[in-house]
Amino acid sequence: MSGEVLEQVTRWALRQHLTTPVQLFCRQAVTDALARLREHLDARISYAVKANTHPLMLQAVRDVVDEYNVTNVAHLSMLVQARVDPQRIAYVNPVIDEATARAAVEAGVTRFAVDDERGLRLLAALRSGLRFTLRLRPSRDGKSPRSVIRFGATPQELGRLAGLAGDLGADIEALSFFIGTHSEDLASGAPYRRALEELAEVKAKLAAGGLEVSTVNIGGGFPGARRRFHQDHPDFFARVNEHLRAVLPDPVNVVCEPGRFLAEPSMATLATVITDRVAAGARLTHLDVSGYSGLFETTFIEEGGASLNVVTGGSGEPSATQLLGPIMDSFDVIKRDAFIPRVEDGAMILLPNTGAYSFGYTASCEGVRPPHVVPLPPELDQLMATTWFD
Repeated sequence: MSGEVLEQVTRWALRQHLTTPVQLFCRQAVTDALARLREHLDARISYAVKANTHPLMLQAVRDVVDEYNVTNVAHLSMLVQARVDPQRIAYVNPVIDEATARAAVEAGVTRFAVDDERGLRLLAALRSGLRFTLRLRPSRDGKSPRSVIRFGATPQELGRLAGLAGDLGADIEALSFFIGTHSEDLASGAPYRRALEELAEVKAKLAAGGLEVSTVNIGGGFPGARRRFHQDHPDFFARVNEHLRAVLPDPVNVVCEPGRFLAEPSMATLATVITDRVAAGARLTHLDVSGYSGLFETTFIEEGGASLNVVTGGSGEPSATQLLGPIMDSFDVIKRDAFIPRVEDGAMILLPNTGAYSFGYTASCEGVRPPHVVPLPPELDQLMATTWFD
């Protein structure tokens, strides 16, 4: 099936005289992902804007998500310019300076996430009526070898923050946490259960002190909607729902913050093979797309591009190759040890599921431009949205 997708996409790209590298936008994949989330997870949906800020993506989610969350003023401005009601926007970066906080408040945002005394005091001093979410750092946070977990407080710290909020007259509307995608036992939803148990203890202690918090935000951390993960584990969201009911049996409002789940399948990168060669005994496949120009996630976040799929039309038995970008430095590596057949110079290849943290995480380097974004026609849009890429 993957080979058929590449063949049809290549024929269409040639008819359209598209110049690679190009990101192919698949609106249907976003629509389908949102429908699945609505069906299987009983929660309000807050789109994590940082995952993909392209206008086509913002248009695709505009009328079907409940709210949005942003981490910076630039993304907030995009939503405001698109006439999104600021009451539907939460500012969730707890590390904020006064100028940024003032700009967000002046834009009409009234909802903020905090995890320390400094942030709470700074925001509460700007105006009354703001609503706050206290963010917990779970004891098992899914930290990857390449990341440093920077956000979230301990249960004890959240208790003190809640007390300070009471002294300041600030409204605590929710408790939240975030589970990283590198968490073990993700398929069973176990990391969510552990975090929910910790959050439930905080909620109970606050209630004992007279503060009832009616909303729980479980964050995101869901694998992309078209990853094989969801085909292999179709009950993933059912398990998360089960954990919610078990840990929080009393009525509670639940919010989730999907970013990668919605954004990842929204784009696929079409690139051209510069050459597939052997140098010093090593097979090297050079592409015209760079890790610096749209593949930040696979090049720098996921070591070796582990989850990146590569669809080729080459013939013969697959063999290991290093998939490289065109920049002449040793770090422009798109995927290590990719097993693909030999490919001809000038052939096109498809890198599906590259919509998360790609557009917006790009840079022109040594004359290599970021991929432009082109929407797929309806028939290819549907085909891409229903394909599971191995």
